[in-house]
Amino acid sequence: MNKVIERWNDKYAPDELVFGNEPNQFLTTQIHLFKPNGSLLAIGDGEGRNGVWLAEQGFHVLSVDGAQNGVNKAVKQAQARGVTDRFKGHCVDLLKWDWPINAFDTVVNLHVHFMPDERALMCKAMGKALKPGGIFLQEVFHPDQATRDSGGPSDPLLCVTLDDLKQDFAGFEILHLEECERDIKPANFHPGGLGKVCRIVARKV
Repeated sequence: MNKVIERWNDKYAPDELVFGNEPNQFLTTQIHLFKPNGSLLAIGDGEGRNGVWLAEQGFHVLSVDGAQNGVNKAVKQAQARGVTDRFKGHCVDLLKWDWPINAFDTVVNLHVHFMPDERALMCKAMGKALKPGGIFLQEVFHPDQATRDSGGPSDPLLCVTLDDLKQDFAGFEILHLEECERDIKPANFHPGGLGKVCRIVARKV
């Protein structure tokens, strides 16, 4: 287990949900673009607040995360909310995973951050995992966020700009691209507050 995964595994160890069970707000505004009842990969899904909610909306979700404690809590949420027929949780190291090819109608990345060399590999992997015509959605922190204490990485190299997103998904049809500020909810290890994010929704062509 690498140090990043170990740290997240420790964060997810308490019984309570670290990030609560409400889905990401940007995600909820974009699911009309997803194939109804389609296959969906949620990477770094942690305790499942997004993946379980997506299963409740009818999607067939594969939720993956490197932290076993997070996956266990996601599966427990799916059981409690009656969606185990549409929700599968797996513990994987994304950097070592044998990524599926042309397997999903939608791939979602909500606040999984990588160093630049890793990000290039992960963006290729996420793109290859999509079926032709599939939808990719991502919200991650902007480098300006690294100087704020409301949440997110303290290293700006882990964050991305709109230019980064355009480069990472060159060849995709970009449906939505924005840089904005939004409220970050408090968690066990940060106070929350105003956060700066970059968002993209793109179609594989």
